[in-house]
Amino acid sequence: MAISLAIASLNATPQTREASLTTAWCAERLAGVYEAASPTLAIAIVASRHAEVVEAHVRVQGKFRCACSRCAEPVELTVDTEFDHHFVGPGQLDASGELDVDGMALDADPDVSEHDGARIELEELCIEHAILALPDVPLCDEDCKGLCPRCGINRNQETCSCDLSEERSSPWAKLAQLRVVKD
Repeated sequence: MAISLAIASLNATPQTREASLTTAWCAERLAGVYEAASPTLAIAIVASRHAEVVEAHVRVQGKFRCACSRCAEPVELTVDTEFDHHFVGPGQLDASGELDVDGMALDADPDVSEHDGARIELEELCIEHAILALPDVPLCDEDCKGLCPRCGINRNQETCSCDLSEERSSPWAKLAQLRVVKD
């Protein structure tokens, strides 16, 4: 379901809308690291219009599953993020005229977009902010002990007798022993 608002239906009084966003995009965009724990994300929008400028405050909520980065146990994470975005009328972002190599304005504000004069589209922004709210290193717990690098047991559940003192040396220690022979 596309998430869009008709500009003509908006005025200076903030209006609240509820929507849902299907999570079908997860498989392609999250590269198998995360998967959706439910078929939709809940979207709450508060929008108002002042002349040709539409202001939108959006809240995105949903659940995702992944593996803990330290112990590989399954983790369910809740995403609850909010963002503000402004949409200006057609042609209003072309004021500077200076473009970078990708054709984008050099002074472009990422929180400002143009609308087409009839509708504002929020689906891509909601997806982007949901992805940005996911942690780079997901953990089952902040104090997760991870897997033993020698025997592989989950150190949150068991204790092993592996001697890890050798493991604490620099991973570059073997490289220090190499010598370069010059001709």
